[in-house]
Amino acid sequence: MNAVILERRIKLVFFLAALILLLLAVAKIENFMISLILGFVTSYMLAPLVDLLERKGFSRQWATVIPFLGLTIGIVIAIQLVVPMLTEQVATLKTNLPKYVEVATGLFTRAESEVVGIIKTVYPGDITSTVQPHILGWATDFFQGLPNYISKSLMILFLTPLLAFFILLDGRQFVRSFLTLVPNNFFELALNLNHQIGSQIGGFIRARFVQSTLVGAVIWIGLMILGFPYALVLAVVGGILNVIPYLGPLIAVVPAVLISLSGGTDGSELAWIAIIYTTAQVLDAALITPFVVARIVNLHPVTVILVIIVGSQMMGVLGMIICIPIFSALKVSTIAIYKHLTDFRS
Repeated sequence: MNAVILERRIKLVFFLAALILLLLAVAKIENFMISLILGFVTSYMLAPLVDLLERKGFSRQWATVIPFLGLTIGIVIAIQLVVPMLTEQVATLKTNLPKYVEVATGLFTRAESEVVGIIKTVYPGDITSTVQPHILGWATDFFQGLPNYISKSLMILFLTPLLAFFILLDGRQFVRSFLTLVPNNFFELALNLNHQIGSQIGGFIRARFVQSTLVGAVIWIGLMILGFPYALVLAVVGGILNVIPYLGPLIAVVPAVLISLSGGTDGSELAWIAIIYTTAQVLDAALITPFVVARIVNLHPVTVILVIIVGSQMMGVLGMIICIPIFSALKVSTIAIYKHLTDFRS
């Protein structure tokens, strides 16, 4: 057997084995997948600053350590200022939860009575009696499982910066070592894919972070001026859900509407809520989306919606959040591989 062919096959076997081991570790170790995803997100956020410091003459170690020290200080300050307020609002929300569930049930009841003729032909059962236990059960399970969520979150908070630090510190060397396992006839393709996917996902993550921060800040400021309860909680929810294109902003406004309706609003408060959430989305759409996100992702809206649906079916809310960058990476990979194969054949 030709020595070159044998070497290529050996490299391919080691490459596939390393890839399978990595996937098994991600799948089997609890919280590792989420921590790894958040670690990559953090590394992509800090990578431009780390590279800038390295170009300024700092060693890779110090160029990595300095941003992490700044990030740590910022997180500690944020925890001191924000967490007590957030904890208090979550506790109050838990106490008032039955009232909000009752409001949501009332809305379903009125909707059912309005379209009862149409619904009965499709679903002869009582929608209200079916929906209310699900809403109450979901909300109760969430708050009862909150200590478990917090303990998992603490583990994720420990693993995420650790993984992000080593991704930034040794990530390039790891990629170089990993690429040496790729057969020679695919090496240029793998190198090109690594650059394209890293550039696209990095830009997308940084753009989404700016979007979510902007939307959350506008919602928080607007609701605080309005004197609305749970302003910080709703702002955090709005910022996180804004990561989900199209559907996220619509879902985010629902809790604010339910809380307003439970207080017996005369309609003006609902109008102000609509103005606040719309302003956040208009600023997002006018300042960031057309100049950054659309250029980076370049996906048709129908494709985005279908990808979100698939992501939600596979991994729930997390799937809805990460499905777009993953699909974008798959799109880039498919196009690059197709061009490589067609150019090779020609």
